[in-house]
Amino acid sequence: MRSVKPLTLFRIWDVVLIVLLLVLVGLSLYFALSPESGTAAEIYLDGELYDTCPLSRDAQITLDHLTIVVSDGRVWVEDADCPDKICEKRGAISQAGQSIVCLPNRVVVKISGKGEVEAIS
Repeated sequence: MRSVKPLTLFRIWDVVLIVLLLVLVGLSLYFALSPESGTAAEIYLDGELYDTCPLSRDAQITLDHLTIVVSDGRVWVEDADCPDKICEKRGAISQAGQSIVCLPNRVVVKISGKGEVEAIS
């Protein structure tokens, strides 16, 4: 008859090390993938920077064919005269790297900030 061996000290430390490694990997993934709030809304018209508005300040920017609203740390297109209104349907954005594009009016609204991705290699 074979007796059951209790976990040796070596095996217990193996389990502890594996659990600690899994926790560290999970935490690093959480912080790496969590979106960060942006700091400002950059409005581009015809590919050139038209205006920069901090998300901490409420504002309403009226261009020829659309109205952009900044409120409560978010930005959205409230009214546009383009036929499909995709820019209005996009909704509010607030995270760094997000954008709203209105192709018929040649307007891009982009959130800049700390979590923004500059390049992917």
